[in-house]
Amino acid sequence: MSTIKLMGAAEIAQMLNVSPSRVHQILRDDVAFPEPVAVLSMGKVWNAEDIEKWHAARQAPRPAKSQGRPDQWTLDDLHQALDRYERILVSSGRTPSTIQTYVDRPRRFLRWLAGDYDPLNT
Repeated sequence: MSTIKLMGAAEIAQMLNVSPSRVHQILRDDVAFPEPVAVLSMGKVWNAEDIEKWHAARQAPRPAKSQGRPDQWTLDDLHQALDRYERILVSSGRTPSTIQTYVDRPRRFLRWLAGDYDPLNT
């Protein structure tokens, strides 16, 4: 008999080292956050493996420090982060139209930064 490790909001808060209220903000705002496996009288519960995968996927790549200045994102770093964000959305089961909505505008912005897009002449 296999067992499933479950987590509630308190365990998620402990794992992320954040307050329980921050966990509830994440639940409300992060479209890639996994769906609960059950809703009990004590609240929602999640498969711990789903939460661990979500947490690992959301760890943003850190750009290299250069000449003692604070971290800076290169255009390539931003493209890679947006690609990762899209993969998270796909793995979360979002519809293709929802995914397109979430990534289309940031992708245009990155094109504008690169000089490949002019929002005034479209």
